[in-house]
Amino acid sequence: MEKEPIAENIQNEKDPTKMLSLVSHKLKTPLSIINGYSEAILSQSSKEKFSPFTAKALEEINKQGTKLCNLVDKLLFFNKVVSLQAKDLAKKTLNLKNIIKTSANDAIAQDEEIATVSAGSTVAKKGTFIEIDCPSNLEIKADEELMGFLLEELLSNAIKFNNKAEKIIKVQCAHHGDSISISVRDYGAGIRPQDVNKIFENFYQVDDYFTGQIDGWGLGLTMVKKILELHGGSISVISDRGLGSIFTVSLPVE
Repeated sequence: MEKEPIAENIQNEKDPTKMLSLVSHKLKTPLSIINGYSEAILSQSSKEKFSPFTAKALEEINKQGTKLCNLVDKLLFFNKVVSLQAKDLAKKTLNLKNIIKTSANDAIAQDEEIATVSAGSTVAKKGTFIEIDCPSNLEIKADEELMGFLLEELLSNAIKFNNKAEKIIKVQCAHHGDSISISVRDYGAGIRPQDVNKIFENFYQVDDYFTGQIDGWGLGLTMVKKILELHGGSISVISDRGLGSIFTVSLPVE
């Protein structure tokens, strides 16, 4: 039997990042069609008068299709990040508090599909609060897209790995002369000591490892570490199981 082209390409491909890119691109077209048609059908629901079951099924198809698209996009972004070198960065001067607030809004918006409210230095939504303690004039020189992703990833994890009814995340920034630190503290599940050194590995998830219970690929922190290395920075973790975690990013002042 003649091999399928994609199977042949994967079998001959020695670079795993290229293989992931190939698979991701192959998934994009069918997912776009699934999402496009499901959205088109849902838009006609008032005219077609679908049964409650049909309407619910269409909504779930569209929801899961969108989730898959987001996962594929993350794989493609992973391939982009791991292939970057420091010389490829589009660095510019960024107001740190502003980019944290933008990232906080993006992270908290993923939690549930309801309105997000920003009040001063707090971003909140239905039991989730991100408090930002950062000097208004503090600036960093960094790649805006990558730094935005890094901050959103840390904040999304602080929300995602927290099953409490009220989720409080605190972001604190400080200028230390030749470096700037950004700490993201949560009061969630925390990380087991044996897992702390593993969380930056590809495809590793602390809880429900490969069970499908936690969204994502387990690549976010791998990319966070890579982005920091590209910027000459570093990240450290302090965590107590059941009490929460503090992720601290350190970036050099340029």
